[in-house]
Amino acid sequence: MDSKQRFSGDERYYEMEQDFLEELESLPPLYSAAIIMQLDKLASDMYEENQVKKPTKKIGIVAGVVPLREPMFFKIDYINSKTMHPLFFRFQIISSDDYLDYLLLNQTLDYGIESNKETFN
Repeated sequence: MDSKQRFSGDERYYEMEQDFLEELESLPPLYSAAIIMQLDKLASDMYEENQVKKPTKKIGIVAGVVPLREPMFFKIDYINSKTMHPLFFRFQIISSDDYLDYLLLNQTLDYGIESNKETFN
């Protein structure tokens, strides 16, 4: 369960366990690129949150979607701590119904392309 450090565009870092990274690499490039962009945003949000809150470890799950013609719904397990980089350690493809459950719990990623949705349809 080695983890590999990744660089995010905001000069913040996060880590992925090897199995997590291999899962992403097995996906078609458009899907994995969209997921990586969402992870970069999540890591940035975690960094900002950690700057204002007391150090606590947080294990969580967040769901996301890659909104292409054939959308892919997924969930990610992570650990967030003020004393270390966020660690993404489990990736799983889920059903749209499962995604909606996470949406109701406010545990979803912002895929950040609302203004460009028509280009993906």
